[in-house]
Amino acid sequence: MIFTEQELALIEKAKKAGGDVWNHEDLTDIKRKIKVYYRNLDNSESCCYCKRDFRDEFNMVIDIEHILPKSKYAEFMFDIHNLNISCKRCNMNIKRERHDFVVNTATVRAGYRQSGQYHFIHPNLDRYADNIDYLRIDLNGKKLTRYNALTDKGRYSYRYFRLDRIEVNTFSSAQGIVVKDDGGIVSSAVPNDIAEELIQFLSKL
Repeated sequence: MIFTEQELALIEKAKKAGGDVWNHEDLTDIKRKIKVYYRNLDNSESCCYCKRDFRDEFNMVIDIEHILPKSKYAEFMFDIHNLNISCKRCNMNIKRERHDFVVNTATVRAGYRQSGQYHFIHPNLDRYADNIDYLRIDLNGKKLTRYNALTDKGRYSYRYFRLDRIEVNTFSSAQGIVVKDDGGIVSSAVPNDIAEELIQFLSKL
């Protein structure tokens, strides 16, 4: 994505005004453009950290993510290589303004576009599928998710973003489908065809 000359002028105007630059009123359309760009990039439509599906979601529930937090690395606030989209869980509840995922804070500014500067999977520098396999199935509207970390970066991201909790929560939300009856795996109330599909899914865990 490339900013137009007019957009760059608005960004400079906001910077000169000082204060809360990111939330300057003149930048609303620019931020909307950033969201649309990343929502459409590679048809991903998902959180850059946990791969939560954003299809059919309103823009307001999606955050623009600054990989290097803007509070500590203001020079990269509008750098497209430092931006992506994430869910509020990963952005506001977990990552927030942390930068403990940086390998060396003394060198990251000079090498911020190098994958090796980051412990976790960088949304723009690393391929998620090279580091984590994730399986998601939908049974009668109930989503079940499983992650399988393949690399050190994948394992770091799995721990950092507490992806195990997403796995547990998706199973918990499937009450009535994933229920143990007398020590069984699947509730007897579940139709046989769905039960067979679910058992195949669980066997991969």
